[in-house]
Amino acid sequence: MHRGRWVEWPGAALLLLALAFGLRVYRLDGPSLWYDEAFSIALARSGIWQPLEAHPPLFYLILRLWMALAGSSEFSARFLSVGAGVLTVALFGAAAARLGRSRWAGLLGLALSATLPFWIWESREVRMYSALGMWTALALWMELRGRPGGTALAVLAGVYTHYAMLWMVPGWLLLLGGRRRDRWPWALVIALGAAPGALHALWVGQTQGAFWPGRLDLIWALGTLGQAQALQARMAGLLPPPGSPWLPGLIAGAVALAVGLLLGIRSRAVRVRWVWHSLLPLAIGLGLLYRSPKFHPHYFIGVTVAFYLAVVLGWAGGVRRSRGVLWLGWLLAWGLFVGPALLWVLGHAEQTKDDWRGAVRTVEARRGPEEAVVLVSGFALPAYQVYARSTAPIPLPADPVADVRHVLDYERVAPVLNAVLSGTSGAWLVQWGDEINDPAQVVAAALDWVGDEVETWAFGGGIRVRRFRWGSFRRLPTEPEALFGHAGQPVGPNLRWLGYGLPGGELPIDRSLPVIAGWRTTGPLPSGLRASLRLEWEDGTVWGQWDGALGGETWDTARWPYPRIILARYEVTAQVGTPPGRYQPRLVVYRGGEVWLDAPLNPVVRAAPSRPYEDSRWTGRPRAQWPGLTLAHVDLEGEPRACRELTVALWWRVEGSPPAARVRVRIGEAQGVWPWNPAQPEAIWGPGERWRVRYRVPVPCNPGHYPLEVAVGEESGQRVGMVEVVP
Repeated sequence: MHRGRWVEWPGAALLLLALAFGLRVYRLDGPSLWYDEAFSIALARSGIWQPLEAHPPLFYLILRLWMALAGSSEFSARFLSVGAGVLTVALFGAAAARLGRSRWAGLLGLALSATLPFWIWESREVRMYSALGMWTALALWMELRGRPGGTALAVLAGVYTHYAMLWMVPGWLLLLGGRRRDRWPWALVIALGAAPGALHALWVGQTQGAFWPGRLDLIWALGTLGQAQALQARMAGLLPPPGSPWLPGLIAGAVALAVGLLLGIRSRAVRVRWVWHSLLPLAIGLGLLYRSPKFHPHYFIGVTVAFYLAVVLGWAGGVRRSRGVLWLGWLLAWGLFVGPALLWVLGHAEQTKDDWRGAVRTVEARRGPEEAVVLVSGFALPAYQVYARSTAPIPLPADPVADVRHVLDYERVAPVLNAVLSGTSGAWLVQWGDEINDPAQVVAAALDWVGDEVETWAFGGGIRVRRFRWGSFRRLPTEPEALFGHAGQPVGPNLRWLGYGLPGGELPIDRSLPVIAGWRTTGPLPSGLRASLRLEWEDGTVWGQWDGALGGETWDTARWPYPRIILARYEVTAQVGTPPGRYQPRLVVYRGGEVWLDAPLNPVVRAAPSRPYEDSRWTGRPRAQWPGLTLAHVDLEGEPRACRELTVALWWRVEGSPPAARVRVRIGEAQGVWPWNPAQPEAIWGPGERWRVRYRVPVPCNPGHYPLEVAVGEESGQRVGMVEVVP
């Protein structure tokens, strides 16, 4: 066996290590620190580790020492994980060369570990997962070199870096304890050394925070873990741009990995390590997580080390037996697997992380001297504080970690807002993780009642910033019934509707219309109650619709406390091109096919959009033209049925002074005449305006094909399409 055989090509090995370093350090400070990274920095800064912390202390101790030397900027703090990631690459390549006994195994190991998107992603974060992978690779390398003492120390270092390493301890005990007797003491060292960590992990799991009830979908978890190998960012809901070939890459990668694994585990030495260090801890981890739907692939980074070791050795054997012929095929498949993900992940900073940097800087640059900042959910405070220079937000709730049991309600929110907003002229609401603690949008509803929402921003990772203004602060009443002025009406078993609130003044049509609703529970509610908020004309034509859970998708009505008053906020957005005018909101509460409430709300006047509408259908080939007016596009909404009405949407582009302000739409002999904009019959359209107007046109009673004609004023109609009428 040539122990150093993989360095027979030292130039190639150094080049791959340089590639690993470059991919991990490139634009390292581009993306903003996200919540977990900021939490790591805050915990490392806080001083002595406390047993109440959910994670073991080793990573935070090392991070604290590192930041004392290098600083806590994005680049400096993340560079610690970069170093751990590059060491993982070197150790993985060395382990592959030693176990595979070939230079191909070592070089393929370096190539895979240097370019694997999952490992690269974790090496670019201020988290402990890159270090967890490094300790796993070190333990494996030490074991292959016959150094059980080094193996034991590496395993224990991994345990006190992240408790996911505990899932791998049984495999190490079986591997060391089942071989030569001189290694049994080291297996005992691992068992005794890991015991305090295991006890602490069990205690923390029972006492710290809480997640939504449910069971882990094991098929989904395995699929998610597989996807993460090529595109870890998808786990945060961050999707690649349209047209990116990430799906073909996943297929190519899955085939290449499966072939390598099947070839690799033909060797008994490889198979034993794959079972003990990959398959067994994967089963243990999924089993322990099964009672909760909380899951993230980075818990299993240690598991992937032995998995990819088997894959690399299978590839190396295939390449060696084919005398290098398979090298090109492997290179193409692996490039398709990792290429799209690397180009995207290493691309624009705003697309890969929660943009706390942008959100906080926006607030601090625009905030007035008498405006407060409210943060929901409050556990995100470390992420805000890491970039804050002149603001100190009020966290709601003031929880150090996420806990789904602490759902905000009016009784908790009103006293806090009354205390902190007294004497202010406005407030900035920063929302992230609010689906955990404020699924019904109670804080936004309360601020809406006090004043008006005047500006909104959206940042990467689902961060929303909203600005509310008021002349003088109006205290929120102690009793929430006072918001609506009456005791409400029953809408179903154990549920009363207290009333609603709408914004004052004219809101631009392209901004969402918020509605505050009050509910009183008098007993347990059934699961699955949902709300539908619609924006309609008086004739019932729907111009915008929102449907969702009555209290937010993460707060099912079966979990609502009782007796309690629940304040909720819903928003409906008008369709693109909706003209300004008078509209009728409608609130519907339903469960399956059963309607509990169907209530028209007070009419609202929507003003012209804050910016011109944009849609390619306004710029396409015209369907018809008149002096100063172009019909750019026509949509038929629904199926044309005999003797019924059909909604026809006309996309108007105003280019001058149109000859008239009325429109006639004809299907065969059936026709209707309307103002251009029935929501504002007296309005005059001007040059540059773009509107999408929907008309309910009568349909002939005889089935067949009929021309669709549109006329302006008294002019003759122009054919813009054909309509097939069905019985």
